[in-house]
Amino acid sequence: MTSLSNQAMLPGPQPELRALFSVRTLLLGCLFFLCFLPFLTKADTDSLQHAFLERWTTRDGLPHNTINSIVQTDDGYLWFATWEGIARFNGREFTLFDRSRATGLPDSGIFALHASHSNTLYAGGSRGGLIRYQDHQWQPLPAAGALVRAVLLDQQQRLWIATESAGLWRQEPDGQRYRIRGDTGLANEAMYGLAAHPDGSVWAGTAEGLFQISGQGVRHFRNNDGLPAGPVFSIAHHRELGVVASTEQGVFVGNANDGFQLLDSNLTMPSSALLVDDATLWIGTLSDGLFRYNQQGLEALGTDSNKPSNRILSLHKDRENSLWIGTNGGLFRLRHAPFTSITTQHGLADNFVRTVLPLADGSVLAGTSRGVAHIRQQLASPFEHPAPLLRESILSLAQDAEGTLWFGSYAHGLLAVASDGSSQLFDRDDGLWSNEVRAILPAKDGSLWIGTSRGLNRWVDGTMQQLDTSSGLPGNYIMALFQSSDGRIWIGTGTGVAWWQDGTISAVDLYRQDGAEFAFGFLELPEEQYLWMATDRGLVRLNLQDNSLGVLGRESGLPFDKYFQVVADTSNNLWLSSNRGILQFSLNDARAVMAGRKAQLPFEHFAEGDGMLSAQANGGSNPAAARHPDGSIWIATAGGVVFSQPERLKSFSTFIPPVVIEQVRIDGDWVAPQHRRELPAGTQRIELFYAGLGFVMPQHIQYRTRLLGFDQDWVERGHQPYTELTNLPPGQYDFEVIAAYPGGDWSSEPAVFSFYIQPHLWQRPTFWLLLFFAIAATLLWLIRWRIQRLEQAASELKRQVAEKTAQLQQKADHLQQSNREKTELLEQLRLQSEAFARQARQDPLTGLANRRVFDEVLSQEVSRSQRHQHPLCLALIDIDFFKQVNDEWSHAVGDQVLIRVGQSLLQQCRSSDTVSRWGGEEFALLLPETRLPEVLQLCERLRHEVSQLDFSDLAKDLHITVSIGIAECKEQLAAEHLLGLADKALYQAKANGRNQVCISP
Repeated sequence: MTSLSNQAMLPGPQPELRALFSVRTLLLGCLFFLCFLPFLTKADTDSLQHAFLERWTTRDGLPHNTINSIVQTDDGYLWFATWEGIARFNGREFTLFDRSRATGLPDSGIFALHASHSNTLYAGGSRGGLIRYQDHQWQPLPAAGALVRAVLLDQQQRLWIATESAGLWRQEPDGQRYRIRGDTGLANEAMYGLAAHPDGSVWAGTAEGLFQISGQGVRHFRNNDGLPAGPVFSIAHHRELGVVASTEQGVFVGNANDGFQLLDSNLTMPSSALLVDDATLWIGTLSDGLFRYNQQGLEALGTDSNKPSNRILSLHKDRENSLWIGTNGGLFRLRHAPFTSITTQHGLADNFVRTVLPLADGSVLAGTSRGVAHIRQQLASPFEHPAPLLRESILSLAQDAEGTLWFGSYAHGLLAVASDGSSQLFDRDDGLWSNEVRAILPAKDGSLWIGTSRGLNRWVDGTMQQLDTSSGLPGNYIMALFQSSDGRIWIGTGTGVAWWQDGTISAVDLYRQDGAEFAFGFLELPEEQYLWMATDRGLVRLNLQDNSLGVLGRESGLPFDKYFQVVADTSNNLWLSSNRGILQFSLNDARAVMAGRKAQLPFEHFAEGDGMLSAQANGGSNPAAARHPDGSIWIATAGGVVFSQPERLKSFSTFIPPVVIEQVRIDGDWVAPQHRRELPAGTQRIELFYAGLGFVMPQHIQYRTRLLGFDQDWVERGHQPYTELTNLPPGQYDFEVIAAYPGGDWSSEPAVFSFYIQPHLWQRPTFWLLLFFAIAATLLWLIRWRIQRLEQAASELKRQVAEKTAQLQQKADHLQQSNREKTELLEQLRLQSEAFARQARQDPLTGLANRRVFDEVLSQEVSRSQRHQHPLCLALIDIDFFKQVNDEWSHAVGDQVLIRVGQSLLQQCRSSDTVSRWGGEEFALLLPETRLPEVLQLCERLRHEVSQLDFSDLAKDLHITVSIGIAECKEQLAAEHLLGLADKALYQAKANGRNQVCISP
């Protein structure tokens, strides 16, 4: 980025043009500037150099990389015109509308879009096709005869249509269409752009220049009006500058009365797209990138390979103040993200940053793989000192009470730089265990603690003391040092945690917390007596009063194991850095989970899409993250230094994303999400897919749903953008969904899908009333008929009773004996049959389903998954080193191990899952209706539970672990292929060292 102009006042691009404005205009402009100066300064002084730039291409779902036009409709959707149709964007995915019977477009090539009131969209195509989209319906309009370059609906609801070779047309509200002609052109002009002026006139850019169409007629602006000869590509209206026109020779501004002049002498290249955003003018060029013009002057957004240096065709500012840039090389977005990255582009010597240290003067030191950078006002420069070590790989930083800066290097020891610039180097010759210094702690008593890769040093009174495992440390690889409020020095190593106090080292049994070993960082909060530790098994909390421990890990809802640094912000939140992004969660929620008042910890997960060049935060050196005196959080990553201002993060949540119901599926059939729909009797499954139309943090949008007539209150859906309703009884229902950013307000107007499930005939009240009368009448007739029959039969029965009594008495004894024998025989046969059936379908040792049953179920579930597009996953489980169990403790012990592992797997699974013995020491789990993240969580729990099984009654030192391979059934995937994928994942888990879960790619 380069600043090309330093003009202080916005009104007027050149002194000559400013002289043409009236005194009244100047006074109003000055008044506006003085009133809104604080706001404008805040809004427009943010450098483009630190804005977050993203890009989408056909690889991300766009139908074509040329973006001809961009608009946003009232409902919040973004629409993009391409040569392969119209793409609608909800923040997460694109939906394509192209030439089809549903749209009625004569061709998929779309050039012009215009968004009007009431969610109405107008589109013009390459064959003159025109179409209007409203209320989920496409309505073709009469064709324009040539490529439509621009469409505009003015205040009088007249539709203006600019074409490439058929001139300019105006369609009245009654549908009548007229060609606009002028004495100096417009009959068959090649049109480029249209713009509505506040005075009601319409301005048109053509191949022959600029035209104004008003009640006085058509006026053509030529050279004598200040415009160069040639085409005008784009037009905009600026409240201070007037009419803005982009030409082959730059951007010109002016008005119909005073003429036009060049906006800025540094902006004379061909410009193709314009956008006015309040007091800011955005300018897209044909080959020189993007420019911004405001009261600070002219600023350019570079032209390197990562920026929109292609031909810029369209610009749009959405409701969250993100700038969308359409080029012939893809779609770009320029915005302020939750995180800001400082990289080599901003002065870092290298993007691989290991440690950060905020200083009292507001600047920040960053240790990179190529030396120390000094960051001021978000720009970096090499730390000003001649010591060669400061240009090497730096692992740790610290500043003591006297202002001395300490720099720990990867291979050259420890450097101290005093406030007067003098320096001193410490290395192995001075008593350091190693020249690889990963942690530095200036203690309150004036001593200096130095953590190296081979042990711990304590520099006190000019003496270098050495501490290692022989001194009581759990390990010699020191990664973190911290002094708590009670004076204890806490030491984080690769094999546990210890503290030093009064010359004695005491170890913490960290391994009891889910097997934690590595301690990467510490945090103590002043309002509580706890020490938080970032470890390789989550966030461990130690009570400083009784040294008791607790852990927030996977079982508490954290998405992965390893975390490097824990930092508290000023808003009562904790931040965790990791290899897979940055987590933020409420400290109160963490306390509630630790106290058992909450089962799962809600959190926000930030990654590349939130402004980071790389989601990989670095650890193993300190400090890897820190809180700046201004409250911002700074983190060392593999893609530079990133920082986030929590207060600014809250500003993103002030926008309430509108929410829409995008799709509805009824018993497998897609239907339009109309406001009300009648569903047939017997409807079993209703699937609703919705989207919060927020584009700054779409992956963080949260949802709540409510089914009126069923739910008493809102149901929290988290980030899940769909809901499934099953087995609803007949009746009227209203499904409502609202959305919000984390910490923000919820939608005031929910998106609604109303439906009525018709009852079966037998569920209708009239049916039951008629049925009641019919049954009553039938019963009366049957009673009367029965009484008559009984009376007739009574006498006959009396006669037959006496005759048959004797015969029956004789036979009774014989039949009683015969029936008893038959009953016993039938019971024996039934028991034998059931035993044979179980033996045929059960594994005789474990009692689980055998291979035959599993093959049958696998084939059925794969077919069902692909037919109904339901999720299905398969996990193969292998007992690690099982042969050693048989060899060392006997096959009888091995059989008991198989039985207990099988029962443990069965207890952890649902009744709908299939658990079988696959063969030998292998088991198979078939998990229908389960997605891959849920299966991964289940398998991690299974692996943990098996590792905790107690076999001490079989053998004293017998411990069992398992390796698991997971595969997900995808479209057109055969059962044999699914087994092969799971088997490969299982092999990968065993190849990686066993006792772990691997997912098939």
